[in-house]
Amino acid sequence: MSKPVLEIRGVTKSYGDKQVLGGIDVTVNEHEAVALIGASGSGKSTLLRCVDLLEEIDDGDIFLEGECITVPNTNPVPFRRRLGLVFQAFNLFPHLRVLDNVTLGAIRGQGADAETARREGLELLERFGLGIVDTITPTGFLGANSSVLR
Repeated sequence: MSKPVLEIRGVTKSYGDKQVLGGIDVTVNEHEAVALIGASGSGKSTLLRCVDLLEEIDDGDIFLEGECITVPNTNPVPFRRRLGLVFQAFNLFPHLRVLDNVTLGAIRGQGADAETARREGLELLERFGLGIVDTITPTGFLGANSSVLR
């Protein structure tokens, strides 16, 4: 059995009188993919923002690889470097090639060397059927495939 990479235990979050998260429990094990599905306004994005320490939780705990990351006064930067969060409406840099957009975070945020990031970026693009667009800028990537990049 693989170890939990992410554990969310009893997480609650309210905005004023409106409770958005009510005692959420989630465990994500190594090599496991999890989808958050729910109606608009049901708290999916709020939960992700709490996991990435962009929002403070009201109660509960969040563990990343066994380490509690929701202790008061925690520096979020080291944890964010180990997480990946894509917002619903993110923007690509239109002046950069698709591959450069894919590798930017690894190179600038995590200090990966450019060649390793490039190789891994190409592998990711291939995995999602986008290997042919690595040298195109996002503005040159028109049609149905443009939604795949978002």
